[in-house]
Parts: sequence; structure tokens; C-alpha cells
Amino acid sequence: MKKQFKYSIYASLLVSMSVLAYPTISKAATNDSDQQSVSTETVAENSSDESSSQTSSQTDVPAVSATQNTDIQDPKNQPSSTVVQNSNSNDAKQTTSSTQATTTNDQSQPSVVDVNGVFTVGSETTPLTDQTGTNPSNRSVAAGSAWFTDKLVTAESGETYYRVSTLEYINSKAGTFTSNVSDYSSTATITYKKGADVHAFTGYGDSASYTGTNLPTDSAWKIDKRANINGKYWYEVGNNLWVPQDYLVVSDAPDMLPAAWVSGVPLIAQRPELPNGCEITAVTMMLQYAGANVDKMQLAKEMPRNSDPNYGYIGQPWDSTGITIFPNALMSLVEKYAGTAKDLTGQNFDAIKYQIDIGHPVVTWNTLHGFPYHALTVTGYDSQYVYYNDCWTDVSTQMDINAFIQNWNTQNRRAISY
Repeated sequence: MKKQFKYSIYASLLVSMSVLAYPTISKAATNDSDQQSVSTETVAENSSDESSSQTSSQTDVPAVSATQNTDIQDPKNQPSSTVVQNSNSNDAKQTTSSTQATTTNDQSQPSVVDVNGVFTVGSETTPLTDQTGTNPSNRSVAAGSAWFTDKLVTAESGETYYRVSTLEYINSKAGTFTSNVSDYSSTATITYKKGADVHAFTGYGDSASYTGTNLPTDSAWKIDKRANINGKYWYEVGNNLWVPQDYLVVSDAPDMLPAAWVSGVPLIAQRPELPNGCEITAVTMMLQYAGANVDKMQLAKEMPRNSDPNYGYIGQPWDSTGITIFPNALMSLVEKYAGTAKDLTGQNFDAIKYQIDIGHPVVTWNTLHGFPYHALTVTGYDSQYVYYNDCWTDVSTQMDINAFIQNWNTQNRRAISY
């Protein structure tokens, strides 16, 4: 009986404790449920507010803050709209960061400028590198050697490097750079075949492109720039419109030499084979100097014949019937063997000086030795004299410059070169 009563007391106590605890448990459960409901409503309100909440958050809160918020919140307990909001905020920030990174990378890349010139190495052998200057090549360039260059690179360090081969560069401090293109104010006169035109090109050298522009013989053009490409001059006579030295002379060159000579022009006698063949003999001297494998008899037979010396030789140069031939009639023959030809007839003495300056002899028509026409091969000049080879006397000699010009004038300043 005692035992049963004891169990009854215990049971009564448990029931009483349960009854007393029930309101507290219920209240806690109710509060928890209410809290979840409030959280959900708050997220929904934030999700629908597209103008104020998101804009303020994305503008004022750094990307790291958005990441921290995502880490704190449990994605499993958050509506999908919360994840999207954070994702959008991150995307905006990531895009900005990506742009900044790209800009930083671009700024770190070496800047490249097109040039056209020759880099001459100084007094020491210099190693080559890549365009950054940080990775040395396994090659060096010798002291005093000269290299064509088309690119100037400024590395991130501020050092500058000239490109001297496809992937190899040299520090600009290791020598000197001379540009192939420079300002050049003077006048060019087209000196091709009478009545013919010559091509003008867009660009110069290997980049020259014919686009349909032609310039007539004897027309004069103002020069703005000059380019020296592989030893040949190109002149800008319009907006990126260029003509090579092959078809013109410069009459007022700012760098015309006070004295110049062409050394090594062969001296050839016209006699006895060509007693009236001074013109073709003088041209033979000029062409042989230009590298043509020709002789005076070959050319005497090949030159055209005509009753008008502007179109061919009158008579035969090897007998008494021979008279003369003028420059225009010899243009095709000179062009055939020299590659180019210039009819300088009517030009002033600057045209002869220009040709000598670029290393080309000139054949002039004069009145000498009792002949109404006689040709000389001019090889040089200075302030006092003109130097020439005379095929009649078979000597290299000279004439006072003023006397030469006066004599040349008697032949209407006829002359030919290449």
C-alpha cells in the first residue's frame, strides 16, 4: 500500500509540473514562429524595394561586405531573392574590379611607336633583349655596327628599346638613332620622258602603293619631307604622296653639297671606231659606271635612227654621215640598262649638282673642239670648276664653272642621267 501510494505521489508531481510548464513551451514556440514570419516578411520587403535598398547597398557597401553578409546568412534559410540580390551586388563590384585589373594590365604593357631609321651601336658590344629589357637574348651586336629599326618600345621601367630583329631589341642608351624620314623643304621637278607622266605613290619604300596619281614631266612640286630608304631618297610632294629620286631632280636642296665628285667613272675614247659618236660614247661611260655590261659599239648599233635628233641619231656615228642625237631619243636605251633615266634638258645647273650628289654621272651636250655638238660625261663640281671625261681628247679634265654653264647654254642645256 505504501509503495502504491508512493508511485501515486510521484505521478501527481509529474502531472503538476507538465501543467505548469505547458504555457512556457507554447509561448516559446509561438515567439519562434513569429520571429520566422517577421524575418520572411522583412526579406520579401527588401527584395521588392529595387530602388532604395539595393542601390544604397551596392553603392555604399564594398564588395567584401556583400561577401561577409552571404557568409553570415545561411542560404538554406534565405529566400532565393536574397541570394540574387547579393549576387547582383557582387557582379557589379566584380565588373568594376575586372575593368580596373584590365586597365592595370594595359598600363603595364610596353608602349610601341613606329619609327624608320638606323640605330648605330656605340663603343661597346651590346647584348640584345626582349622588348621589356628583362629577358636577355643569346646574341649581341658589335660596337659601331648599324641596324635598321622600325619600332621604339618604352618598357614599364621607363627604359626605351629599338627593335633590330623580329624579337630582339637594344637599349636606346647603347648608341644613337638616325631617322630615315625628316622634314625637307625644297622643290622637285619631274624629269622623265617628254610628254610622259610618272607614278606618285602613297607611302614610300617597301610600303609604297600606287593609287592612280600621276605627275607630268617638267612639272614642279613643293617637297615637305624626305625619306632615305636603302640608300634611295623618296620625296613627299603631297599629303603622303611620294616620288622616288628615279624620276626627279631637286633644284634648291637645303643640303646641296658645295663640292662633290663621282669617283671611278671609266674614261672611254670615241676614236677611232666612232669619230662622230661622242654622244653614245659619253653615255657608255655613264652606263658602265651604273653597272651595265655594255660597250660603245654595242650601244652605237642599238640606239635609234631618225632624221630628227629628238627621236634618233642622224646618220651613222662611225662615218662622216653622223651628226648627233638628243637626250629624249636616248631615254629608252638608258632606262633599259640603268633601270631609270632622266632627261635634264632645260634644267639649271642645280640639276647636275643634284645628280652628282646622289652619285650619278651626267652626260651634257656642249659646243667644243669645232663640233656643233659634243657630249661630255660630268663627274664632279666645286665652287670653281666642273669636272668631266672628254671622249674626244680621251682625258679627264675640268672647266671653269661659269664658262661651262655658258657653253652648256648654247645647247639649250641638254643633259641626260639616270
